[in-house]
This record gives sequence, structure tokens and C-alpha cells, in this order.
Amino acid sequence: MNLMKIPSETRISPLGQPLFHKGGDDAVLLIHGFTGLTSNFFYLYDRLVSEGYTVSLPRLPGHGSNARDFHESTGQDWLRCVLDEYILLQSRYRNVYIAGLSMGGLLTLILAEIFDPRAIVVMAPAISIRKRQVYKSPFLKYLIPTLKGSWQEEEEEDEERKALGREYWVRTDVAKVADMIGLRKRALAHLSQVTSPTLTIVSDGDKTVAPDAVPIIENGISSSRKKHMLLKKSPHVLVNGCDRAEIAGRIIDWFKKE
Repeated sequence: MNLMKIPSETRISPLGQPLFHKGGDDAVLLIHGFTGLTSNFFYLYDRLVSEGYTVSLPRLPGHGSNARDFHESTGQDWLRCVLDEYILLQSRYRNVYIAGLSMGGLLTLILAEIFDPRAIVVMAPAISIRKRQVYKSPFLKYLIPTLKGSWQEEEEEDEERKALGREYWVRTDVAKVADMIGLRKRALAHLSQVTSPTLTIVSDGDKTVAPDAVPIIENGISSSRKKHMLLKKSPHVLVNGCDRAEIAGRIIDWFKKE
């Protein structure tokens, strides 16, 4: 990370700021995805709080601010952020659970390999990505700095999301995609070391992650407790989509059983 290249006027959007609620002795670490926002988890966060959990929702470095800040962050920065947060929670609370979305699912699997948390949930985990060119990003980053994104500003109503879209979603930072692919490689290489009870949630309506992420994870991990939930219409950001209430309920039940 080159700190000198981060603009001095950098601010964190209200949609990307970290949240923490001190509840009971059981803690949940929530991990958002690549170019994602903490606001993606606001509904699930509130549901977990209402169940009495301590909940930590950190902001991954470079997210929720601007494109320059994002470019100067790395996959190792993102991993170190959630690793530090897990260690802190583990030091203070009886049990720690983890739930991650997309790239956050990769980070969840890596943390599970290292720490063996009480239970984990991976939602639309970026293990099987539909756009195959994503896997070429470690080589493409030397040729193409950015690619055009599919985001359309006119489809947004919220001014904060419009501002963030112009920074993150109107174009794709190829070097950062390569960082995510590095995390994917790390997660896959050590899947067999995951022994925590694992719930995998995917959707046929997800245009980013393919449902075959389920067999990849379930055949790869060593956990004796593994379940999955297949949705039909939910978009990639499952926790903020049409099935969010059902997903939140299933996650809470999963953690309570463990």
C-alpha cells in the first residue's frame, strides 16, 4: 500500500463505515465482498443484534471511499483486516462465528483454515466465478489497468451510491481483481483444513458466482457438518436481496445449533 497516493480529502461513505455492537458472549464477524459496502449487511447485522449477539462489521481497506484508496489496498490488507478483527473477538468472547459474502466468503474460508471458528457461513463465495476472464486477471493486469463495468448510474436513486459507483463500479480495477483471485487460490489450496461447521448459500439468480461453488466447497472441506441453501431469484448480494429475511433466519438457526 502506497499511503502517499491516497488523496488527502478521502472520506468514508456512510454506506461503507464499520459497525460494532457489543451484545452477549457469542460474537459474529461479518465480511463484505469485493468493491462491496458494509451497508450490504445492515439487515443481517440488525437481525443478529436483535438475537443478542455481539456483531462486528469491519470495512475492508480501500472500500467505501474512492478508487485511488481502493487501488492502493491489496489482498493481504483485506485478509489482515479480518484476521485482526477475528483475533480481537476471539480474545474477548466465548464463541466466534463468521459470515462472509463473495470475496468475504473467501476470507471466511481462509480464517476458518487458520482459526477453526465455532461455525461459518459463506454466501455466494467467489470460488466459482461465471466470467472466466476473471481468472486471467493476474496476467491481464500488466496489459489492461481497467475494464468497463456493467453498473449504470441512472439505475441508482441514492446519491451516496451514485458517488461510490463512479469510483468502484463504472470500471473494474484489474490489478485488484487479481488480488481477489490470489485469495481464491489461497482458499482453494487449503480447503481441506476447514473443519468448522459450514453453511454455503448460493442462488441461481446470481450473475457473478455460479451454484457449483457448493460442491467445490463441500467436497473440499473436512467438516463433518456441512449444509447448503440454494435460492432461485436472489442477486449476488444475497443478504440485501429478495430472500434476505429467509437467509438471516437460516444463518441465525445455523449459529444457534452450533
